[in-house]
Amino acid sequence: MSEQSTEQTQVEAEPVTEEPKGPQTLEEALEQITELESNVTKYKSLARQEEAKKKENWEKLQELQRANMSETDKALLEAEERGRTAAMAEYENQLKHTKLQAAAAKAGVPDEVLGLLDPSKVFTDEGEPNLDLLSSLSGTKRKFEKTAADLNIGAQSNANAGQLSRADLQRLTNERKFGEIAKLRAEGRFDALMRGQLN
Repeated sequence: MSEQSTEQTQVEAEPVTEEPKGPQTLEEALEQITELESNVTKYKSLARQEEAKKKENWEKLQELQRANMSETDKALLEAEERGRTAAMAEYENQLKHTKLQAAAAKAGVPDEVLGLLDPSKVFTDEGEPNLDLLSSLSGTKRKFEKTAADLNIGAQSNANAGQLSRADLQRLTNERKFGEIAKLRAEGRFDALMRGQLN
């Protein structure tokens, strides 16, 4: 009995070596990769076939449901489809209009010019507004053009020329020339004063 127990402990004491998992050489790894890639391709094609079968079965189911519908149900379904199509068309038009307005504002196109544009000619093939075209319509000065301010020669015009000041109004009031004040106001000579641009 003692011999058997010592043999068992010796058997248990010996380490059990397992085969390592996975490929052992580069060739085995490449072979396994090739096999996995072919499996991926195979399962992708099977998935596409299944998808096609599902689509075909769905269409058959729709046809059967339509065949079993009453005339009223068919008319109702057709009306729903027409309504859905019209709503999508309206949504697409609104989306295009919104995109055009945003792009025109970004490019600086005046509202008067934007109203004259044919929207079908402003969009690219991808459905986005043509920013180059809109920028060319913006009417803003080009970066290389110089203005009077850029030339350091001062202001070339005065928007307040011909406008009367608060002192002029006070003088006319003191002289009791209210008719003249009304006439000058109608001519727009007090506009800058009323806007607060003059004192």
